[in-house]
Amino acid sequence: MTITQVDAARSPLGLASAFAARGPAPALIDDNGPLTYADLARRVDERAAAYPPVATGRRMIGLVGANTVAFLVDYLAALEAGHAVLLLPPESAATRALVASWTPDVLAGAGEPIPAAAHLTPPRHVLHPDLALLLSTSGSTGAPKLVRQSREAVLANAAAIAEYLRITPADRAITTLPPHYCYGLSVLHSHLLVGASVVLNEDSVATPGFWGRAGAHGVTTFAAVPHTVELLERAGLDRLDALPRLRYLTQAGGRLAPEKVRVLARRLESRGAELVVMYGQTEATARMGYLPPHLARSRAEAIGVAIPGGAFRVDRPAGAGPDDPGELVYTGPNVMMGYARASADLARGAELTELRTGDLARIADDGLVEIVGRMGREAKIFGHRIDLGRVEAMLADAHGLDAWCVGEPDRLVVVTREPGGERPGGVGTGGSGNDGEVADPCRRADLVGGAAQASGLPRSAVEVVVVDPPRTPAGKVDHAALRDLVAGRDRSAAAPVAGAPGVADAASPSGLVAHALGLTGEDLAAAGPGVTFVDLGGDSLTYVVLSARLEEAVPDLPRDWHLRPIAELDARAATGTRAPARWWAPWRAWARVDTSIVLRALFILTIVGTHTRALTIIGGAHVLVALTGYSLARFRLHGAADTAADARERARGVLRTAGRIAGPAVVWLLLVTPFTTRYHWYSPLLATNVFGPRSWWADRWWNPWQMWFVEAVVYALLGVAGLMAVPAVARLDRRWPLALPAALVAAGLTVRFGLFDLGGGPQVWYSAPAVLWLFGLGWAIARSRSVWARVSASAVALLCVPGWFGDPGREAVIVGGLLALTWIPAVRLPRPLVRVLTPLAAGSLFIYLTHFLVYPPIRDAGYPWLSVAASLAVGLAAWALWERGARAARRLVRRW
Repeated sequence: MTITQVDAARSPLGLASAFAARGPAPALIDDNGPLTYADLARRVDERAAAYPPVATGRRMIGLVGANTVAFLVDYLAALEAGHAVLLLPPESAATRALVASWTPDVLAGAGEPIPAAAHLTPPRHVLHPDLALLLSTSGSTGAPKLVRQSREAVLANAAAIAEYLRITPADRAITTLPPHYCYGLSVLHSHLLVGASVVLNEDSVATPGFWGRAGAHGVTTFAAVPHTVELLERAGLDRLDALPRLRYLTQAGGRLAPEKVRVLARRLESRGAELVVMYGQTEATARMGYLPPHLARSRAEAIGVAIPGGAFRVDRPAGAGPDDPGELVYTGPNVMMGYARASADLARGAELTELRTGDLARIADDGLVEIVGRMGREAKIFGHRIDLGRVEAMLADAHGLDAWCVGEPDRLVVVTREPGGERPGGVGTGGSGNDGEVADPCRRADLVGGAAQASGLPRSAVEVVVVDPPRTPAGKVDHAALRDLVAGRDRSAAAPVAGAPGVADAASPSGLVAHALGLTGEDLAAAGPGVTFVDLGGDSLTYVVLSARLEEAVPDLPRDWHLRPIAELDARAATGTRAPARWWAPWRAWARVDTSIVLRALFILTIVGTHTRALTIIGGAHVLVALTGYSLARFRLHGAADTAADARERARGVLRTAGRIAGPAVVWLLLVTPFTTRYHWYSPLLATNVFGPRSWWADRWWNPWQMWFVEAVVYALLGVAGLMAVPAVARLDRRWPLALPAALVAAGLTVRFGLFDLGGGPQVWYSAPAVLWLFGLGWAIARSRSVWARVSASAVALLCVPGWFGDPGREAVIVGGLLALTWIPAVRLPRPLVRVLTPLAAGSLFIYLTHFLVYPPIRDAGYPWLSVAASLAVGLAAWALWERGARAARRLVRRW
């Protein structure tokens, strides 16, 4: 490719002189619109004239970095005027320390007027003529020193990056990193050098604002550090589909686990884009190496080859073999002039011709460089010297895990953000959920074992700490802060978990969760403090029971507690206080209850009451169909959907939900069908939809359809499981959360409005196809985060329910239930009432199953309300018996 040459003698970057020649081409784009190269050149010239003239001495210009037009104009103008720039992070203690230590002659960065005193005051520092840029390296190491960069180094590195990335004027980057960080700055340099454009953005990739801005402006590339990739994983890699012009994504700023490199590369390649993994240091201006994108999947563990104009070699210690690693050394025109530790160093010229990187590396037979550790990151544990960087690299290679090690005299502390480890290839778990899969108790043990094997220490000397590591403003792990965090941790709280041996507080949130799910304290300890209720396999029925109990144990229990780490709930319970009820504060005796729980309890009461003729409120079962779809979306359809393995995990989660409904129904029908004429041979098969009567009812026709609700939701769940097993469908659901439920609603409405004729009879109201749209609508309601989505769901209910049954009262009940589910997330009720509603909601399935055989003789004897009470009592007893048996079975399976 051809790069327009610029006059390097005029300014350290020599860019401004080329801007005007590019005329109306867009240079920078922000929310106010594009700024052309001609306008940028004019503004840079005007701003350069405001700085003190170089004839009175070159100044150090301190600029607070920001991805704004004002900052870039100040930055380019300072260089155009011939001064040296000290880039500062946004206002913080580090910024104040840098300013106090280096006393810049001028502070700017936001377009503010240059003080008149700056023209009258002589320069505070003597600056070497080649010095153009000063960058702090204190970010991840805590060492207070500056990197001195020359105009030649900055230009050479920008040109090399533009060459191997094949950047052209048609390319458009979007900023994802701060410009005081050399990686973020290199994006600006390389794109402005060749006449490409840059979208100025300060939003995270985890926010809708970033994706809206990137998509609207046709972005072709953006830069990512490992933390950016973590945020991408959590948001879902399908977000990349919002950028149809995306040509490539670059990754640098720290090692990314090889399996994550492969997954990300595969995802990009599937849509015609590339992943370029890069290697660099501030001391080399930005980049030293890159991995050719066609090798991203096959050689994900390598950093690649040197950039154009540079070269790598490995210096091994004396006596080392040819395959042993050594220190990686880089030579090239972008090597820094040297460090500055005091003002006098700023006058020094170039002192280095090569850069000793401090990384341990080897060069493989294919010529690619592989980093295996870090020099100077050794810890002495039990008298053994442990290379912490090597342990981290081996954990990443073997487990696909981002982990950071800290050494103490008596143990190796492994810090990870995942709850016990991340599935290889499991993009997106983020420690917050894994599609409902029970957390594998062996994962933490595997992590301990992997660290022990890599370090040579016994397993007892390895401790895992689950926490999001502290980071610098550039997104890199702050090792100094990480050491402080580890040193200040509460060692006594690291191991015990409620319910574990020696811990008697079974009333804590973790103890309540363990009891409800039939787990032991050891299970929770093995899963890690980052594990959530959903991670452990919790579902909507268990959620009902736990919500009421946790509401009493945890002050201000969050509505999304099922998606939060159990350790967080323990901390809330331990640090919060709940004031007792007083006559002047009656609300203290009230509890907030999820609306879905109230509806589940209310409508099982109306179903039983209507069947026993104690009251007449029809329509509750149809609302429960919608509640099933609603619960599915809340408890099973979370987490990643980027790989086939992710899709299978989603499908298994949905199948488990189907099993929680179908299992009790099949067992009950197998027990009672031989002793009653109400059910037929196909009833335990849940096949009334297939073999049941089609004629309109007398009792003999209606009885087999009594289980229509169970069959309908089980069929719907099986269908969703089949869809989720297809990776493309799972990715679609992650990318467009309302697409699949909307499709189910549309398909079901073809039956509702007679476009697809089921032939009349019970099929019209009670078959799985007939109520599919309610199931999909409940799913959509759970996903409706915005007002317009809730309005749309409400419109479907208001337009499609009326006229379905020809019974306005029944239709009003269904519409009311759907609207309550849509618009009222929770209600406050007296605690005694909550204690009544909770078991009714939790045992609703068992009440529904059993009441058909309980109430008839009592009702027919003239006692409708007694038949209601008996039906509820038998159903709740069956539920309690089933749950106790299920917990016992899980314990037996674990022992076996």
